[in-house]
Amino acid sequence: MKIRNGRAVTTLILLLVTGLMAEVFGMPKPAAASMPLQGRGAASAAYPCSATTETDRLSRIMAKVEENVPANHNGSAVENWDSRPLAKQIEYEWSETLSTTTSFDAGGTGGEAAKIFNATVNIHHETSISKTHRQKINYSPVVDAHRGLWHRPMVRRWWIVYYNETYLDKWWFFGWWCTPMKKMDLRSAYIPTVSYDCNWSFPLPMGATKCPSQGMVNPAATEGGSGGGGQPPAGGTPPPASGPIPVTDVRGLADGTLLSTTDTGRVYKMVGGAPIWQATCADGICATTPRPTTQAVINAGPATPRNGVTVVDQRGRVHMFVGGAPIWQDSCAAPVTCGTPVKVSNWSVDARDHMNHSPADGNLVQAKAGTTDLPVAVTVGGALIPFASPQEVIDAGYGSDWAGRVVAISANSYNTIRRTPADGTLVQGAAGGTSTPVAMLLGGAAIPFANPQEVIDAGYGTNWASHVRGVPARYLNALPPVPQDGTLVQGSKGSTPVAAIMGTARVNFGSPQEVIDAGFGTDWASKVRAIPERAFSALPTQIMDGTRIKNGASTSQAVVVGGAKMPFASIEELNGSGYGDRPVWTVPSRTWDALPEKIADGTRIKNAGSAAQAAIIGGAKVPFASIEELNAAGYGDDPLYVVPARVWNELPNDIGDGTRIGKAGNTAQGAVVGGAKVPFSTMEELEGAGYVDKPLHILPPRVWDALPEQIGDGTRVAKAGSTSEAAIVGGAKVEFHTMDELVASGYKDKLRQVVPVRVWDGLARQIGDGTRVVKAGSTSEAAIVGGAKVEFHTMDELVASGYKDKLRQVVPVRVWDGLTRQIGDGTRIVKAGSTSEAAIVGGAKVEFHTMDELVASGYKDKPRQVVPVRVWDGLTRQIGDGTRIVKAGSTSEAAIVGGAKVEFHTMDELVASGYKDKPRQVIPVRVWDGLTEQIADGTYVKSPDSASVWLINGGRRTAAQQSSNVQVIPTRVLDAIPSS
Repeated sequence: MKIRNGRAVTTLILLLVTGLMAEVFGMPKPAAASMPLQGRGAASAAYPCSATTETDRLSRIMAKVEENVPANHNGSAVENWDSRPLAKQIEYEWSETLSTTTSFDAGGTGGEAAKIFNATVNIHHETSISKTHRQKINYSPVVDAHRGLWHRPMVRRWWIVYYNETYLDKWWFFGWWCTPMKKMDLRSAYIPTVSYDCNWSFPLPMGATKCPSQGMVNPAATEGGSGGGGQPPAGGTPPPASGPIPVTDVRGLADGTLLSTTDTGRVYKMVGGAPIWQATCADGICATTPRPTTQAVINAGPATPRNGVTVVDQRGRVHMFVGGAPIWQDSCAAPVTCGTPVKVSNWSVDARDHMNHSPADGNLVQAKAGTTDLPVAVTVGGALIPFASPQEVIDAGYGSDWAGRVVAISANSYNTIRRTPADGTLVQGAAGGTSTPVAMLLGGAAIPFANPQEVIDAGYGTNWASHVRGVPARYLNALPPVPQDGTLVQGSKGSTPVAAIMGTARVNFGSPQEVIDAGFGTDWASKVRAIPERAFSALPTQIMDGTRIKNGASTSQAVVVGGAKMPFASIEELNGSGYGDRPVWTVPSRTWDALPEKIADGTRIKNAGSAAQAAIIGGAKVPFASIEELNAAGYGDDPLYVVPARVWNELPNDIGDGTRIGKAGNTAQGAVVGGAKVPFSTMEELEGAGYVDKPLHILPPRVWDALPEQIGDGTRVAKAGSTSEAAIVGGAKVEFHTMDELVASGYKDKLRQVVPVRVWDGLARQIGDGTRVVKAGSTSEAAIVGGAKVEFHTMDELVASGYKDKLRQVVPVRVWDGLTRQIGDGTRIVKAGSTSEAAIVGGAKVEFHTMDELVASGYKDKPRQVVPVRVWDGLTRQIGDGTRIVKAGSTSEAAIVGGAKVEFHTMDELVASGYKDKPRQVIPVRVWDGLTEQIADGTYVKSPDSASVWLINGGRRTAAQQSSNVQVIPTRVLDAIPSS
């Protein structure tokens, strides 16, 4: 839109009548609760699979705050120590590039600043994500006696809080299936909008170094000026005597006409149809003869000057009236038309006598910045709301002749007027003949009403429609649903507790004292805004990450990280973590106590004491070895939260069971079960195990590869697609046949970890050696040694065998009773309380007399299984028949037959005798040499090539009829045994 030179003659107010209510409330605006927000990292099965690896978008603006901050130049200050006002020279140049910045380190991926800028353009009305502001200041203001004047460039910016969604598609096996994931997190951004000049006067010798408008723009505050009515200062130059013609009505008097009230002794000067009280007649303010009048006549006149009229104060500042408010014009260059300003006292402007603090609603303004026409804007709630097109002005109810009512003001004054309407302002959006619901503006947010009764209940009365202001639907729909921090709210008619917005979340108070303790003062009740109970309930209750909080009942402070409370042990920790300059919000102690202490999965953290970064996955800290690992795992665009070194060091390192994990740069996915990685081979396996709706957490390949594949003992596992359950005991699957068995074994309250059928079927059934097992429902305990149950008769036996600190694995009675008592061959055993060691060979204890014997027999690297002395002493020394033995350090092999060593001279003999597939049990040379070669009486033998069975008795053989327990020996050996 091109700038207009018109002056508004009337103030346009949009009036809505009851007959239009059906249209007003015909299209309800979705409330915050209707937004399908999911927890961080939640999956979205509805999102379609595609070839895109990752899609990142802004989901919803949650809150916005308008702030005024100093530019990068300190400006210039001048002082007047004289007893009279003097002109002083202010001259400097400044330049600064203002760019949108976000709350996180982009990690090399970029694009976040552009994304948030483009998504919020309807709020901030800027057209460039980054631009350079340059200005040359050179002017000579009049500075009051014994005062100073500071001129400093300022920047107005938006702080935006928003939900970001990241969609991740992981393809599997050449794309024949994929699994989509959605991750949501709260982020924030600063969007600088304009620069402007701030001038403020300060008394000497104390200098004020802060612009009065610096800080958060309070939507309920007034704009500009330091006064607020009251009496003018004493003294000043008395006015000349008044003329004889009394004034009975101020309307129609020319600008600059002086009036003197005969009953109150005040001097007024006419400006734009309104009388302005003058504090002094100095500096030529009362250059003409005043006309007499009375205070009643003054009071009956217009309350404020008309639009476009200008005044100049004693400081030389020119002010143009817009909506009854004096707007300082730093320049009167075209298209601004300052005309001939009426001279008034400084106090008149500062005290806002017969003036508004902020422009009244419904006034149209525009400005020109260099060669750029700024948007036409309307004043609503003391703020400017820019239009994007002429049609928007018409749709908002300002008529097709709106252009004639536009007031041209300077670019600096245009930019100085805030953009956040005052709390409680009622607005309605319009576009293309369609209206939005009526909404209340509160803390920079839009709180829509669902029906007229909600407006009335919120305290706007039955005539609420007359207070509704028209705005572009585009603007209203872009406003966030959550008021800025520090806003006090309550459900209409006291239907809910009083609450404060802290960290973009609703924090309820339980008593008036809690509100006072939170820093809202004893007058807190006057600050509470009533909103519909529905809207109150829809406000989020999770405090935003990065929010600094304090316990209302103590001095404890913390920051919210990953939805959890992270307390600081000292102020040094707080400052060292970079949170010292953040605002602190005091929460009730019960709110403090209720906050979780476990940082949510998917949170990116940094160690305050180093450059180390990590992600929280499965409740554990998973550090990244490089920025490449971080980016490959998908955390490059995530907000970064610094935690004290103490907190970093205390975080667990083992990923929790039930976590769904993926390998970065690969399609592999799996679940953590019993501390182990259980990969899925198909999407059906993943779905069958119940992980399709769980968030996917990507691990660096280094971390993925290092995860164990043995499910930990004590894990309760379930077979996907069935009711079968088991416990992992000694690395083996111990199935429960009944729920009673499961409960009796202590697994009732353990989480079920569902595993694919393939994994279930592949689990071992042999409980691993060294496992401490307990018989369910009793005190009986044992160790698994060589696959056998070795019971402890006393606690001393258990301790002496080294099982005191091992975890007790309870097994069902049925399983306990079914365990063998025979220690398996090849087991290396140790006698408790001594250095004696042996191997189990053919069910017998074969002792090692030296370490050389042990090593030569191949037991050096086998685990030592300590057994009680009683068990050791009870073990037989007789190697069982059918055992294949080997002489240590040689190729000699033999079989134990009838307690005797029967050597094989060739491999053919060994194979023919049926020992090919039997395990080789190596024994010391000493033991080999000591074995008898005389087969025991009562042994049945046969040769491989004959069906004849022989009974050994007295070193001779006799033909016998026997079909079982027959030992096959080489024909050569059999033939060497004489017949009876």
